[in-house]
Amino acid sequence: MKFGRTIFLLPLIIAVTAQANEIRIAASDLLAEYIEEPLAAYGKESETTLKVEGVGSLPALDRLRSDEIDLAIIAIPQGGEVPEGEFSIYPFAYDVAVLIVNVNNPIDEISLDYLGGIFGTSEEFSFNTWGEIGLSGWQKRNIKAFSGTSEESIALELFKHSVFKAGSMKAGVARVKPNEVIGLVSDDVASIAILSQMPEGGKVKVLMVSSADDSSDADLTAFGPSDDNVHYGDYPIRLAFYMVYKKRDEAKLREVVRVLLNDGVAQSLQENHLVALPDTIRRKLLSDLDL
Repeated sequence: MKFGRTIFLLPLIIAVTAQANEIRIAASDLLAEYIEEPLAAYGKESETTLKVEGVGSLPALDRLRSDEIDLAIIAIPQGGEVPEGEFSIYPFAYDVAVLIVNVNNPIDEISLDYLGGIFGTSEEFSFNTWGEIGLSGWQKRNIKAFSGTSEESIALELFKHSVFKAGSMKAGVARVKPNEVIGLVSDDVASIAILSQMPEGGKVKVLMVSSADDSSDADLTAFGPSDDNVHYGDYPIRLAFYMVYKKRDEAKLREVVRVLLNDGVAQSLQENHLVALPDTIRRKLLSDLDL
């Protein structure tokens, strides 16, 4: 009789153990594929089944609330509401749009409003020459605007969302391949381009961007897209991603969060047009997990 009860309970024990070693993750489809390999390696080492699915951020939150998943990685745009009271939340990564000009262009910084005047229709400003922006001696230099963003990146849509208030992209903005745009800007002193990431090589420089209105007396401090400026929200053309899970699951998910904050994942994100958390921030968050 005792032997029979042991046989009866064995499948139940196996099922409970298997469920305990399964972690379900719904990640924004903008980055899900970039975390699959590091998580698969962790799952193999820890004998944990990790299921990663790329979905939209709102569906991921809904599935987290209904216990269909254990952890979500969601995108929240600038000014969006982070569900801090409801979940445990860790910053994870960022997407950005970067602006470059020729190294001999005297401009070093620009506002969102002025970018709207260069790239957009029906915005507050409309600029066709660099002289109209205020560059002395450049009155007759026509602005040549390019978009050199990667097809795998949402940088162009992010730029439009962050910059345009009413209109859309000017028809004259040329779409070019990412591997061509650096050369085009290097060869033309009157050019400006949108990129998905920081440029490598070429006779170009990255513009700092301010979010204040040029026509107001507000602080016009401009910031470049460094890791720190992006993380702290000073650089205005960015999209933030967060890791989100229920507080009750902190112990269960601690090691998975550690993996998502490690150097390997950060490198994978950076290789795919995204900005990882600054090293100092990742080290601090990893240290906090041990407390």
